[in-house]
Amino acid sequence: MGMQNFSSEFKTPEQYIIDITYKIWEEQGVERIHEWYAADCPVRSPSGVSYTAEQVVNNTLSSMKVFPNRDLLAEDIIIGDLPNGFLSSHRVRSVGIHSGDGYYGPATNRPITTLAIADCLCRDNQVVEEWVLGDQARILTQLGIDPVTYGKNEGRDNREAYAIGNDAMRQRWANPEGLTIIGDEAIADRIMDTYAAIWNDKNLAVLDEQYDRAVRFEGPGVQSYYGRTRTANFLTSMLASIPDGRFEPHYVIVQQQSERPVRVALRWTCCGCHSGHGRYGEPTGSPVAILGISHFELRDGLIVNEWLVMDEVAIYAQIAANQQVS
Repeated sequence: MGMQNFSSEFKTPEQYIIDITYKIWEEQGVERIHEWYAADCPVRSPSGVSYTAEQVVNNTLSSMKVFPNRDLLAEDIIIGDLPNGFLSSHRVRSVGIHSGDGYYGPATNRPITTLAIADCLCRDNQVVEEWVLGDQARILTQLGIDPVTYGKNEGRDNREAYAIGNDAMRQRWANPEGLTIIGDEAIADRIMDTYAAIWNDKNLAVLDEQYDRAVRFEGPGVQSYYGRTRTANFLTSMLASIPDGRFEPHYVIVQQQSERPVRVALRWTCCGCHSGHGRYGEPTGSPVAILGISHFELRDGLIVNEWLVMDEVAIYAQIAANQQVS
């Protein structure tokens, strides 16, 4: 159902996403973006929204200049079928060498490995809308650049992108039609309820109920956390920084396939005020909107693997952009 009006070279949604990514990036077929992206495709990220395929071309070329030999390795693609297309959530492990000058400054020739997730709404052989999220802080740390300083400079230099308030930031990430669930609603509800308990109720005891004791949790930055205790420690540092944050889900895909764990993709926001001492330093009172995408794998009904992707550079940028310019 999801592949109606797609080219016969693509047999499944997963193949479509893998192949166009490979052909655009690793075969450097940048001109094919005009074939595979709608001319007026919105591409949403924490730093703003672009609205044309031509802007996708320009952004791709800029990235290729900085990392000219990068490999984009598909760890997973979670698919939700729609009546006239599909929604994909593509988790990508990206490896490369910072061998080009560009938005991260002069080339350092350092290797990087990072994680990104791109959600794509696809129909009629094209991406018609995209939500893309990369862990910039992880890249900067590997390049020897302080992500806090970089993010705050970004916010001061681009206040129009980051000092827009939580409602406008949320609108960058939200689904205009409201919450959409594709797949088993009971599983989707359990995931959303778990996140609501953590982010809204600050109830970390829910980890004992919904997470496997041997959970592997990969969050922003350069570390993975193993077990409920270390996962809870990371989440505590986030909650302490934005104690009034309110979680809201926007899209949930639940995919169940034989001989594979249940996989879930969740796109979400958490909006609040940087009013506490935690992961993001001394409180500033700035509004902060976290734009997140999370992937989960379940075993016997419990979360055994979680990947939580957010752009912490955009958080530092929001904090700085909302401060009074002296």
